[in-house]
Amino acid sequence: MTEPDVTTTLKHPAVVLAYKTLTNHTRSYLNSNEQVLLKKAFHFGAKAHITQFRKSGEPYITHPITVTSILAELHFDINTLCAAMLHDTIEDTKTTEAGLAKEFNKTIAYLVQAVTKLDKLKFRNLHEAQAESFVKMLFSMAQDVRVIIIKLADRLHNMRTISAMSEASRKRIARETLEVFAPIAERLGLKKIQDEMQDHAFYALLPNVAEKISSKVNKLSGHRKETVKKIQKKIVKALLHSNLRADIKSRQKSLYSIYQKQKRKDLTFDQIHDVFGVRVIVKSVQACYIALGVIHGLYAPRENSFKDYIAVPKTNGYQSIHTLVTGPFGLAIEIQIRTIDMDKVCESGVAAHWMYKTDDSDISSRLNLARNWLGSLLNLHKETGSSLEFYENMKRDLITDEIYVFTPRGKIIQLPLHATVLDFAFAIHTSVGKHAVSAEINSKHASLKQKLETGVTVKIITSEQISLKTEWLQLVVTSKARTAIRQALKQIKDEDAILVGHKMIDRALDTYGYSFDALDKRSIKRVLKYYRKDSMDELLKSFALGELLPSIAARKLLPLLKQRGIDKFYSPKESFSITGAEGSIINYPHCCEPIVNDDVIGYLSPAKGIVVHRKNCANLEELEKTPERMVMMKWDLEKDIMFQTTLQMDVINKQGVLAKLASVVADNQGNIERFAQVDRDGNYSGLEFHLSIADTNTLDNILYKLRQLPEVLKASRKEFKS
Repeated sequence: MTEPDVTTTLKHPAVVLAYKTLTNHTRSYLNSNEQVLLKKAFHFGAKAHITQFRKSGEPYITHPITVTSILAELHFDINTLCAAMLHDTIEDTKTTEAGLAKEFNKTIAYLVQAVTKLDKLKFRNLHEAQAESFVKMLFSMAQDVRVIIIKLADRLHNMRTISAMSEASRKRIARETLEVFAPIAERLGLKKIQDEMQDHAFYALLPNVAEKISSKVNKLSGHRKETVKKIQKKIVKALLHSNLRADIKSRQKSLYSIYQKQKRKDLTFDQIHDVFGVRVIVKSVQACYIALGVIHGLYAPRENSFKDYIAVPKTNGYQSIHTLVTGPFGLAIEIQIRTIDMDKVCESGVAAHWMYKTDDSDISSRLNLARNWLGSLLNLHKETGSSLEFYENMKRDLITDEIYVFTPRGKIIQLPLHATVLDFAFAIHTSVGKHAVSAEINSKHASLKQKLETGVTVKIITSEQISLKTEWLQLVVTSKARTAIRQALKQIKDEDAILVGHKMIDRALDTYGYSFDALDKRSIKRVLKYYRKDSMDELLKSFALGELLPSIAARKLLPLLKQRGIDKFYSPKESFSITGAEGSIINYPHCCEPIVNDDVIGYLSPAKGIVVHRKNCANLEELEKTPERMVMMKWDLEKDIMFQTTLQMDVINKQGVLAKLASVVADNQGNIERFAQVDRDGNYSGLEFHLSIADTNTLDNILYKLRQLPEVLKASRKEFKS
């Protein structure tokens, strides 16, 4: 069979046009040898993909050419461009990494292979695939950031042609682009790639909304652009009068950025003041602040609308002064002021390292920031339980709206928008977070759940005891805090389980007049071997978590205890005491809502530990079919704990009746968590109050007081049915 002629591909109009665009971008900065190498990669790729076509019918090579062209616009080095041109050759053709290394060089071959690995992974489901792909991408980025940059350009071209995909694919890819790829582009400072990705994804997910905003921008642009031009001329003149030379540019906010700002701040389109803006570029940092003074002399600044990202740069290294001023006709206009080097970095991000071959510290620092960020992600991944959990955490952390908070010593802590006091505590140190009990914000008392704002000074109040709670996971937004809390909770749960497991096996052995503490080292070794456990702690945990039944284990141990002639330590233990110190190993179910002084019995549930039920619980009939899992229980609290219970009431509908009921509950040591109206019949209502209370004495007192109210026809504790 005759091989297809590559000449036909090279002469295809779409290929000719794409390659011409590429050479227009590279002509200004690639030398003649580099131009020859890129052309060689183009011919190699065209031949490798000769039998492949895109859904549009164009030769497949148009895709690699366009990906390369995207990177050439940012002046990436020749190795990156060649790797972009060849990025699909290993995956889709017979080309090998060794073959590319021989034909080109090892760097190009490595970059192509690294990009290929991201697409070769196979997973059980889509969500797992996304998570594992992200982790794989992260490790590739840590080796060479150009791997993800090629992947970003690849994704951008796919977004440009997304209309050729099915609706389901469009929405999935657009959502992934917004959640992962665009934020990574932002972190790397690749603003143009980020904006274009987001706008394409916006049209794919919400076409009507995107079109509506686009129409409004176009309608506004004529009048607003003329105003911006007048402002630019006036600023240039005023700066020259102050002996400052400046380059003045206009800028337009992307459609998706406008949509996000509307949604985040609940604004109408007319309330967005920075759709169009002015960018002032001067030579030095000092000149930035002089220019700011000149501009504020021309136009009055708006209140609470000044941001100094030069003094406090964004996480991705972005630096500028932002000020919102009142321009002609009362229009609000945003003005950004930055140095020439800051502008290079702001426009090109990490690409500035390749675009401007210089030792400039601002440009080098952007690449170092990216590398440090990648390093911190790798460390976080080591501490996270799974790739899926890590992926979900990172999707939140990739959102780069930030606040800047001060420690009492003046250190600046950067946190994401909506971060809480607890996030701040863990950002300082994991130990500070685990021991945090409250805080002072600008010398005023604050709770751990309070959200922070830029500029506040926060002092964390700690205790000697670890005060960790499962609810803390709902109070934090940073992955560092969430991961640290999960790890600490697991450790505490393990300690609780060991304590409870020890009590359980001890009580099981007590039936036969023995104590677990009487076991000698040799006996313990045999027990661990029999149950295939590495340590005594592991064995005790499996009792508490219901994996092994203490009653059966005790019967297994009995012959060994007798054989070893171990003395009996007999002191009868009637039942398992609930002290309140068992933590998450003892659970109180919603089916019967047990509280202190209720007659209770425990059920050893696999994975949940001991589940405490009231003895009249409707579910006990089923649970008692496995009597070996039942545990006798009694209350013996060593510390105050609040329990959940539900009250049912029939009341007469009168103005203020709810306030009366709530007052009775509060005055008698009860706390209403929530309430619901479950029935209404004319002048009567059926209500349910979900309470937190200490014990049955408190409950009885509340019920007694409620029944004294003339509006209350009936009040009782809710009895649950199975």
